[in-house]
Amino acid sequence: MEDLSFVPDLPSGPLDKYRKTASFDWKRLKLALEGDIELLKLKYKIWQTLEKDPLFAHSTVSPPVEEQKRITQLQLKRINDYKFHTKEMVNSSYSRRTRTIMTINEAVQSLNPSVSVKMAIGIYLFSNALLSLGTERHHKYYEATFVDRERLASFALTEIAHGSDARLMRTTATYDPQHKQFVIHTPDFEAAKCWVGNLGKTL
Repeated sequence: MEDLSFVPDLPSGPLDKYRKTASFDWKRLKLALEGDIELLKLKYKIWQTLEKDPLFAHSTVSPPVEEQKRITQLQLKRINDYKFHTKEMVNSSYSRRTRTIMTINEAVQSLNPSVSVKMAIGIYLFSNALLSLGTERHHKYYEATFVDRERLASFALTEIAHGSDARLMRTTATYDPQHKQFVIHTPDFEAAKCWVGNLGKTL
């Protein structure tokens, strides 16, 4: 049976008497729901690490929007500095790597959803697109994006007339082999791209 001592006990409070009547071990239930003890350990490692970092302390008042954006960028960089993604994880199977990425993102999301979105769009979505759609020529950017975090990608899906409904996208990108470039065609203003994810002010 797995050792779950790394999962902290719940704080004492008004629910104690009800918890004592449970016919199951809640830590085992948590493991069953998470599905993988190593990923559960990773989640707690992230929470315990960031809990000690003053940059992730919650303010009692909401800072101005510009300050929230600045803090989000600093937190993203700090998470990258902690290297929660190991070389072993980077070299693991696609399925394992994806599950680990989701675990990291879930842990971060509970602390700051804005950082989670920046990671999901700017790092994970882009790096997975490079691996699954790119050729050897593009794969060199995978390491710079996912491993070294030298790049933060943007994602242009939303169009004026229909939001983010992928089936209704009207702007097209067609590769021109003669000129070795993509030709972007936006038929009218309603098909114009807007609110590009991660495109904007950074530090």
